Amino acid sequence: MRKILIVLILVGLVAIALPMTAGALGLDVEAKAGAGIGLGSTDNPDITGSPRLAVNGGGNVDFFLTSLGPGEFGLSVGGEYSHMTFHYTWANLAGPGVDLVSDVTYGYVNIPVALVYKLPVSDSIKIVVRAGGFVGFFLGGFTDGTLVPGNISVGRATLDSSNTIMTAYGLHFTAGADIGLGGGLALAPAIQFDWGLSDVTKNTPAAGNFKDTLWALTAVVGIKYSVF
Repeated sequence: MRKILIVLILVGLVAIALPMTAGALGLDVEAKAGAGIGLGSTDNPDITGSPRLAVNGGGNVDFFLTSLGPGEFGLSVGGEYSHMTFHYTWANLAGPGVDLVSDVTYGYVNIPVALVYKLPVSDSIKIVVRAGGFVGFFLGGFTDGTLVPGNISVGRATLDSSNTIMTAYGLHFTAGADIGLGGGLALAPAIQFDWGLSDVTKNTPAAGNFKDTLWALTAVVGIKYSVF
């Protein structure tokens, strides 16, 4: 069912996007990948966390529909794979002074939709910023924990629909530059911030009644082609 929903959303985005190309000032297609840090937030006062590696990759299409000042303004749609690890310590979970230290790994397909603005600063360099939101679909993950002190492994557990909410949403921002390479191609380094707003953990007797969210700050590098 989840795969069918992803396909339907992508088909819907294409159906919306194709008529827009007729009146567009510009159309840019980009493939990108990057890495950075990811972390989570929770309203459980006994949990503290620290950043771990986050990676993402995918692509987006920018439709520039109108001029705005010296630049061009439009709509950006895309599809990305996001991989994040949430490292945390749950104090006194197994008794006074016995903490659970765990790494929880998440994999998502995210579909960002954003407003985009491209501002030329020279003949070969343009500043590009995007601001919007994303919807994410959970693909899989696992949790791997240890009780401290004693370093007693509690084993690896799979994340699935019984303990993880299968869809997520949040805010999506990028800021970077297009560096012209000639022939319509550009190198596109950028900073990307995906700020999850929705709970990712199902409330269960084991997990408790808490809200957990995720965010990722990554540096990405893309190759972009300006169709027109």
